[in-house]
Amino acid sequence: MHTEAKHSLSGSVIHTDAPKDHDGEGEDFAPTDLLASSLGTCVITIMGIEAKRRGWELGKIKIDVYKTMTSEGPRKIKTLVLEIFMPDELDSEKYKILQRIAEDCPVKHNLEGSVDIKLNWYQTKL
Repeated sequence: MHTEAKHSLSGSVIHTDAPKDHDGEGEDFAPTDLLASSLGTCVITIMGIEAKRRGWELGKIKIDVYKTMTSEGPRKIKTLVLEIFMPDELDSEKYKILQRIAEDCPVKHNLEGSVDIKLNWYQTKL
């Protein structure tokens, strides 16, 4: 089942499809994929806002989000793991501040208590 949602301000369109294991074709994001992506983009967005406010150049940041669904009971997201790759040239003070800021992500606050969330941090050349 393909659907689409249109953002009223920008006109951007997101297409969704149910996953293959749940009567879909798996050709687009599943709604739960969008929820997982929302967490990752929220984390990176609020880190970018904080860096801009402080006049910092962040460089390239990469976040991979891994979603695990429940296998029994109602179908829902069981866990979300974020693998957050930060530039290795970022000094330790900035790194710690950005880690703290990530914990204040509004999407994370909304999901806590119903989804197990893990943020794994890495400093590397990107």
